[in-house]
Amino acid sequence: MAKLTSKQVNELANKFLALAQSMGDYRILNFDNLTKLQNKKLRETHRKTLDYSDDLFTMSATFVMDDVTASLETLDGITEKINKSYKDLQDVQKAIDISTHVVTLGASIFTFNTQAIVDSLGNLKDSIKA
Repeated sequence: MAKLTSKQVNELANKFLALAQSMGDYRILNFDNLTKLQNKKLRETHRKTLDYSDDLFTMSATFVMDDVTASLETLDGITEKINKSYKDLQDVQKAIDISTHVVTLGASIFTFNTQAIVDSLGNLKDSIKA
């Protein structure tokens, strides 16, 4: 069975959010024409769809944190390389690039922006290799 990536789960969360917004818009636009039972059903499905969206966003962040946890050894290695290379690094722009990617990773983690975390981890790894 295939596993979803955090990016795919994040995309699903966004789609569920868009669906929930459409449901809510429909309910508001047609409120006067709905029976109490219809209104209740739409309200319940709207709420459930929003809950699914929230849960998917949480799941996506968890997947990213799992990815980060799995990459801690790699991050340890990167940190070691950065510490060694900064001592002998002649290319100032590379030092600035690495520093920028470290700060971007930190900001991404603190904002819980799943896609930014994945991207900034990749960018940091690439800047070390360069």
